[in-house]
Amino acid sequence: MRRVLVTGAAGFLGWNLVQYLLAQGFFVEAIVRPASKSNARLLPHPHLRVVPLAMEEIAHLPEHVTEPLDSAVHLAWDPRRMDMSVQMESLSAAVELVTALGIIGCRRFLGIGSQAEYGNADDVMREDAVPHPVTPYGAAKVAVLHLTRVHAAVCGMDWMWGRVFSVYGTCEPATTLLASLAAALRRGETMRMTAGTQMWDYLYAADAAAAMTALLTHGRAGEVYNIAHGDVRPLRSFTEEMRALLAPDAVIAYGTADRAALSLRPTVEKIAVHTGWRAATSFAEGVRRTYLPHEGGSI
Repeated sequence: MRRVLVTGAAGFLGWNLVQYLLAQGFFVEAIVRPASKSNARLLPHPHLRVVPLAMEEIAHLPEHVTEPLDSAVHLAWDPRRMDMSVQMESLSAAVELVTALGIIGCRRFLGIGSQAEYGNADDVMREDAVPHPVTPYGAAKVAVLHLTRVHAAVCGMDWMWGRVFSVYGTCEPATTLLASLAAALRRGETMRMTAGTQMWDYLYAADAAAAMTALLTHGRAGEVYNIAHGDVRPLRSFTEEMRALLAPDAVIAYGTADRAALSLRPTVEKIAVHTGWRAATSFAEGVRRTYLPHEGGSI
């Protein structure tokens, strides 16, 4: 049985990845923050082992995980994204993780990055573009990309990097735009937004999990991959589609929120060609599954 280690396993993306891996027949070593309330999401499963271990203590991983691993996915990251000192701690922990994985015996490492690595790019976001991060979080992700790539080679494991764009779905934080909009629509409140003319891309969380798994099994060592849907259109198109599905008579006040209108234009050609993965869930179907209670929605 293939063994995969996942850090941040009780988080939004982590939980979705763990569920997908288990469904695909993997054994999962789930690394979680000790005493986190989110850990209760990880229900008992014969092929799941939950390991409470803070990233600050990740050097002790070989004391908790002793069997060799086919692969590892690094998702854990402190949510305080604008604090530079916190980013430095996350950077150091990522390098220590690679060291620990080398001691255990791990064949492949998949680091998960972010759209924040590209910065305020107006063009199509291709993996070979030079990153221009504008936040401490984005800069730290770029640094971790390079440091883990070099260190993984020293530790004898294949390395890949996945840049995740906007994801929604089960266990999504209540503070995201879509979750906030869904809550406002249910309460009959008017949601204040930008004009919504910026370009955007939304990927359903289960599809993101499938993409990461495809990289573990078919991704090419040394490569960086965008993880997005590929359905790029104005943000207002998404929010209007969501309004029509959840509350057709509700009002969204476009152009009333004073926020920067960053655009996202990811290309997903590379991951499709290298792994065969493509997003399987339309935005409408993902919204139904996530935000409509009678469809099994969780938010």
